[in-house]
Amino acid sequence: MNSFSWNLLYPGAKVFDGIIIWGAQMTRGPKAPIGKYQVRLKADGKTLTQNFEIKMNPNLKGVTEADIKSTFEVASRIRDKETEANEAVILIRDMRSKLETAMKTTSDDHLKTKSESFIKNITAIEEELYQTKNRSSQDPLNFPIKLNNRIAALRRSLETGDGKPTAGVSKVFDELSKELSGLQTKLDQVMNAELPGINKILEEKGIKSIYLKVRP
Repeated sequence: MNSFSWNLLYPGAKVFDGIIIWGAQMTRGPKAPIGKYQVRLKADGKTLTQNFEIKMNPNLKGVTEADIKSTFEVASRIRDKETEANEAVILIRDMRSKLETAMKTTSDDHLKTKSESFIKNITAIEEELYQTKNRSSQDPLNFPIKLNNRIAALRRSLETGDGKPTAGVSKVFDELSKELSGLQTKLDQVMNAELPGINKILEEKGIKSIYLKVRP
């Protein structure tokens, strides 16, 4: 009477509200590789399980099971980098929003100067991570894609067709990963250098400080 159809896709990358990406679907996760799986149903205090298997498409020629699994593994790593880039954007927007709200509660010039400098610096990093000018699905035609979109586009390229990842995919992934790591390091440096001073002023004014998040 009831059925559930699995599209064979794993969870996609974490995204933020209003994100617009060109030529990729971040919320679409990597396709499950060949192998044995188990489905579990829990209802009315009972648990039922059933084994099933995803098999190789017999129509594929020149593609091995190892190739399919390798593609899944690389796609999963790329998906995780998409999440990392988006989480950095989410963090930046959260800090900026909280600080802008705090600034409205006081006219302290010292706080304003420090806050404006901090917001300027983290916004510059955000603009490297994501094309903040995107407002509609057509905007990427007018504005260049940024790092999170480039990472997502790499996964789309990898997952187009069947076969093992090429050397080019690995090379580009390493380059994009290093670029992301550099921006994350820069964000950490700005936060560690500027946020403590801002929080000190906020605490003196009786305003809740901005949480200094430690990335995993």
